[in-house]
Amino acid sequence: MTATRWQRARQITQIASVILFFLLAFLTYRGAESLVPLDLYLRVNPLVAFAAMMATRAFIATMALAMVALALGFVVGRAWCGWLCPLGALLDWTTPKTWKVSTLRAFQVSPNIKFILLLVIFFAALMGNLTFLILDPITILNRTFSGAALPALNALILGIETLLTPIAPLAPIVDFIEQNFRGTVLPAQQTTYGLGILFALVFVGIVALNWVASRFWCRYLCPLGAVYALQAKISWLRPRAVKECSHCAACMKACPTGAITVTKQGFTVDSAECVACMDCVSACPESVIGFRPPTADRRPQISGGQPSAVGGRALSRRQFIASAATAVTSVALFRAAPSAQRDDAFLVRPPGARENHFLEKCIRCAECVKVCPTGGLQPSLFEAGIEGFWTPLLVSRLGYCDFSCNACGQICPTGAIPPLALDAKRATVIGHAYIDENRCIPWASYNRCVVCEEMCPVPEKAIRLDEVDVIAPDGARVHLQRPRVIHTLCIGCGICEYQCPLVGPAAIRVYAPTVFPSRA
Repeated sequence: MTATRWQRARQITQIASVILFFLLAFLTYRGAESLVPLDLYLRVNPLVAFAAMMATRAFIATMALAMVALALGFVVGRAWCGWLCPLGALLDWTTPKTWKVSTLRAFQVSPNIKFILLLVIFFAALMGNLTFLILDPITILNRTFSGAALPALNALILGIETLLTPIAPLAPIVDFIEQNFRGTVLPAQQTTYGLGILFALVFVGIVALNWVASRFWCRYLCPLGAVYALQAKISWLRPRAVKECSHCAACMKACPTGAITVTKQGFTVDSAECVACMDCVSACPESVIGFRPPTADRRPQISGGQPSAVGGRALSRRQFIASAATAVTSVALFRAAPSAQRDDAFLVRPPGARENHFLEKCIRCAECVKVCPTGGLQPSLFEAGIEGFWTPLLVSRLGYCDFSCNACGQICPTGAIPPLALDAKRATVIGHAYIDENRCIPWASYNRCVVCEEMCPVPEKAIRLDEVDVIAPDGARVHLQRPRVIHTLCIGCGICEYQCPLVGPAAIRVYAPTVFPSRA
C-alpha cells in the first residue's frame, strides 16, 4: 500500500476511534447497554491498568486487555498515539496550520519530562497511591466530557429552546425535541458539576499548547505516551531508510512530533518520539523512508535514531532519583495532611467504596460520575485531601444516590466501587442524615412540611414523623409533624437533603457514616 493510502487509513482510523470513544462515553452517560465494554479505552490502557495493579498488589481481571495493548507496543511502537488515541487525534486536528518547524526548534523542552512523570506515577503506585493518574490522557478526556462538555451542551440546548419557544412557528420543533429526546438522548434534568470549569480549562490548556509546538502534550507530557515510547525504541516496526537520502528535510518538516533530524550524513529518527503517523513517508519526494521490520533495514547507520537507554535521550541518574524522591515526598505529604487522620464530615463515598481500600484503586477516570443518573457523584477537590484529588463523592444537595440504581459499581473498571447487586447496594450505608432543627420548617417555622419523610426510599422509613402540639411564637397552638431520623435505618442516600425545599443548605444533611457506640 502506498504512503498516501496508509496516511488516509490513519485518518479514517483516528476518526473512527474518536467517534467510538465519544459514543461509548455517551452510552455510559445515558446508562445504555453496549456489546462493546463501555470502559473499553480504560481497559486497554496499560498505564492505568498496571498502576492500579501495583497499588492494589492484585491482578485486576477487567484490565487484562491492557496486556494485549502493551504487547502490541513492542510490535508497532507508539502507533496507539498516532492512530488510536482520541486525545492525540483531537490534538492533530487542532494543530495550527501556520505552525513551522523553526518555531519548534526555538522552543527547547526536554522530552524526558514525560518519562519523569511516568516514573513518579510508578513509584507512587508502588506506595499505593494513584493521585498522579489524573495526568492520564483517557481520564482527562473522560472528566472533560462528563464534567464540562455534556452539561454545557445540555445547558446550551435548553437556552436555545427557551429562545425558540415564544416564536410560534418554531414552538412545535421544541416540543418535538422535548417529547422525543428528553430523557432518552438528552438528560431528563440539567446536571451540574462544580469542577466543570476547571476540567474545561485543563483541556483547553492542553489544546493551546499546540500553538507552542504541535502535539506538545504527546511529545513532552503524556505519561501514557511515555509507556509506548519506551517500547518504541525496541519495537519491531520502525521508520528506516531504504535508500540514499538527498537531505531535503521534507520529512523533518512534516513530522508532527519533531522525531526526525536531518544532517549532512542523512537523517535520524528518534523512534521513541515517532507516533507512526506516516506523514514523513508521504512527504519524502524520493521514497527514502519507510516503516520496516529489522530484516528490511538496509541502512541502519542512518535510520535508527540516537542510541540511548530511554526514549532517544537518556534519562539521567539524577532525573531517575528526582522522580523517585518526588513520588516518595509527595505521597508522604499527602498522608501527613489532616484528611489522612480524620475524614471530612461531608466525604460521602459511593456504595461500598469506603470499605474497599478506595484510594488504592480509584484511577480518577470519572466513569462513575458519568453514569450517575442524578449527577450526585461529583469529583472531589480537597475534601479527601490531595491524595483523594478528583475522586468521586456524593454531594446530596446536587443529586442523590438513587435507591434503584447500582450503576457506579458496575462501570468502575478497577473495582474501587464494588459491583454490588442491587439488594446489597440498598443495604449499604454510605452516610447518615441529621436534621438541623434551627432550619427545619416544622421545627423552626412552625409550619407543615413532610417532604423528607415522603421521599425516604427505605421501606421501613428511616425518617419518621412525631405528632406534636406546640405553642408558636405568636401564642397560637399548632399541631405539627416533626421529622426524626432513625440512624439504624438510614443509609445516607441523600434524597431527603436533595428534596428539602429550603433555599441554600438543606435542613437535613447527609454526613459521612458514623459507627455508633453500643448502648449497653
